[in-house]
Amino acid sequence: MLATLIPSAGLGILSFQQNETMINENVTRELRAMSNYAGREADLWVKEQILVARDLSTSISTSKILIEGLSIESQTQKTELAAQQRALEFYLKSVYRRLENVLELTVVDVEGEIIASNVASPFSVKLSQSWPEDASIQGDILNSPQWSKDYATAVFSVSVPILSIDDYILGALIVTFDMRDIQSSLKDKAKSPPGEVLLLDQAGNIMLTSAIGIPGANKSVSFDTDTMKRLQDNPGKYEIFLGPLQEKVVGLAYVSEKPSVTIIALRNYESIYSTWEQQRDLFAGLVGIMIFIVAAIAFRMSHAIVAPLQKLISATERIVKGDLNVELNNSQDDEIGQLTQRFNQMTDKLRQNQLEINAASAAMQKKNQLLETLSVTDSLTGLYNRNKLNVILSDQLARYGRNKRPFAVLMIDVDYFKSLNDNLGHVAGDEVIAAVAKKISQSIRNVDFAARYGGDEFIVILTETSVNEAEKTAERIRMQVADVHCSSLNKMLSVTLSIGIIQSEPEDISLTMLLSRVDSALYQAKHAGRNQVYCVTPKSRVKQQQHS
Repeated sequence: MLATLIPSAGLGILSFQQNETMINENVTRELRAMSNYAGREADLWVKEQILVARDLSTSISTSKILIEGLSIESQTQKTELAAQQRALEFYLKSVYRRLENVLELTVVDVEGEIIASNVASPFSVKLSQSWPEDASIQGDILNSPQWSKDYATAVFSVSVPILSIDDYILGALIVTFDMRDIQSSLKDKAKSPPGEVLLLDQAGNIMLTSAIGIPGANKSVSFDTDTMKRLQDNPGKYEIFLGPLQEKVVGLAYVSEKPSVTIIALRNYESIYSTWEQQRDLFAGLVGIMIFIVAAIAFRMSHAIVAPLQKLISATERIVKGDLNVELNNSQDDEIGQLTQRFNQMTDKLRQNQLEINAASAAMQKKNQLLETLSVTDSLTGLYNRNKLNVILSDQLARYGRNKRPFAVLMIDVDYFKSLNDNLGHVAGDEVIAAVAKKISQSIRNVDFAARYGGDEFIVILTETSVNEAEKTAERIRMQVADVHCSSLNKMLSVTLSIGIIQSEPEDISLTMLLSRVDSALYQAKHAGRNQVYCVTPKSRVKQQQHS
C-alpha cells in the first residue's frame, strides 16, 4: 500500500501544481488582454478629446474680443473690456450647450489667470510657470485625470494654446471633459474575458470601473499603498491582493502615460480557484484516509509482531547493561513465542553463571584486599610501611605545590630502645613497638597518616596542619606512651619518645630533602636530652619575626 500510495500522492501533487500553473498563465493572459484593451480605448478617447479641444480652440480664438482681451496689458484697459469678457462668457456657454461630454470651457492668459469661463467657479487647473514654453514645444498640455467633488465624477483637462495673428501665445483654452464617457468602453462586454477593469489616479484612488457592483468613481475607495506600489512597479505581473470591496482578487496593472492613469484588470479569486481548491481538498482527504488505513494496519502489525520484538530488544538491552532479572511473559504459540521461551531459558542460564562468577569474584577480592593490605602495611604494627610512606609524602608534596596548604611531619623515635631490647628481649621489644604504634594511631585524625620508618622510628603526616597544631599532637602521643603494658613480662614499662617536627616548605622539592629536615629535628630533640618534642620554626614565620 505504501508503494502505491507514495507515487500516487507525488503524481497528484505534481498534477495539481501543473494545473495551478496553467490556471495562473491563462488568467494572466486574459487580464493582460483586458488591460491592453482598456489602455487602447483610453488612448483613443484621449486623442479624440484633444481633437475636440483643438477644434474648440480654433473656433474661439477667431473671436476679436478674445484676442483683444488677451492682448491688453494695462489694468485700465482690462476694466473697460469687462463687457466684452461677459460677451465671451456668453459665447462659451453657447458653445458648451452643443457639446456632450465637456464639463467646462475656460480661457486663461499667459499667467494662468482666468479670463472667462462657462461656469461661475471653474475647475481648478494649475498650469506650470513655464507652460507657455512647454506649449510652444509640445503644443497641447494634458493634465492628469482627477476626481471632482463638484461634478462627482472623474475629469480630464486639455490646455490648448491660443495664438495671436503673429503666432504669439496669448493664453490657453482649458477644456475639461467628463471621463464617464469612457466608462462603457473600458471593456468589451461581448468579447472580453471575465473580470473587471479599474481606472485609478496617481494616488491610487478609483475613478472609473467597468463593474456595476464595485463602487467606482468614489474618492473614498482606494487601494493599499503597498499593493498599489507593487502593481505599478511590476506592470503586467500576476498578483493576488484585496480588491476595492476587501475581497480576495487576482489582478495586474498597466500604467498609461496619456492620460496618466493606472489601469488594473482583476478577477475574483474564488471564481478562478474554487473548483481547483475543491479538487485539491478532495485529493488531500483521500490521501488522509489512505494514510489512516495504512497507520491502522501498521498499528495492528506492531501489536502482533513489532511489540513482542521490541520487548525482546528492550530485555536484551537490560541484559547488556548487566540486569539479568528479566522474565518475559509468553502468551503466543508462534515463532515469536518460541523465541521468547528460548530467551527466558538463556536468562536463567546467565543468572546461574553470574552467581558462580560473583562468588568467585568475592573470594578473589578478599584475597586481593589482603594482599594489598600486606603490601602497604607493616606486619608488626599495622601501620603503613616505608614504600607506602614514600607514596603518601609524594602526594602531600604535590598537593602542597597546588594549593599551598602546609602539612606537618613528625619523626618519632623510642628512647634507648636498643638497651630495652637487649635487657628485656626481642619479644618484649616487639610488644613495645606494637603498643607505641597503637597509641600513635589512636592519637591522630582519620585524615592523617602514620608509618613505621625503621626499627623503632615512626613517621606521622598531619595534613593541612601547622607546626603549632602538630606540637600539640606530638605532646599527646608522648604522654599516651608514658606507660606501656608488656604482656610477656606482665608488668608496666616506662617508655619515652623523642619527636622532631617540621612544616612543609617551598624548598621541599623531594622526599630526601623533606626527610632530611625532619631527621635533623629529631636529632635536635635527642641532643637536647630526649623525651621531648623539638619543632623547626617555618621560614615564613622567621621572616615575619625579623621584620617585626
